[in-house]
Amino acid sequence: MIYDKNHRKESIEYIDSLFAQDKRVTIVITKEKRTLDQNRLYWLWLTCIAQNTGNDKDSLHEYFVWKYIQPEFQQVFEKLIYKRLSTTSLDTKQFTEYLNKIQVFANTELAIELPNPEDKKFEEFKDYYEKYL
Repeated sequence: MIYDKNHRKESIEYIDSLFAQDKRVTIVITKEKRTLDQNRLYWLWLTCIAQNTGNDKDSLHEYFVWKYIQPEFQQVFEKLIYKRLSTTSLDTKQFTEYLNKIQVFANTELAIELPNPEDKKFEEFKDYYEKYL
């Protein structure tokens, strides 16, 4: 896994060294799916929104997927169909963007503050809403 620019540079140097030794290598690059921490934060935020709006978490999940994740269109025989993507198909960057949109929506449309894990208020927020997960 490549975590930052320094690790990226070291990885590239390592790969270059393999080619310099005339070794045959297979390199597989995959995008990392959303993390468990991202998923926990998402459901914690949905719990907060549910508690403050009277909606249930699953309905909120469906609403936000509908609102922020664009479907894929595909031709099947004579019909154009759409396939709704799942949040599980998002990589970490895409899921972060998805979370950011929900955070902005909650703040601007619902006047609900959804803190990030780095925020001072987060532990108190987490302790309160975790019991409703």
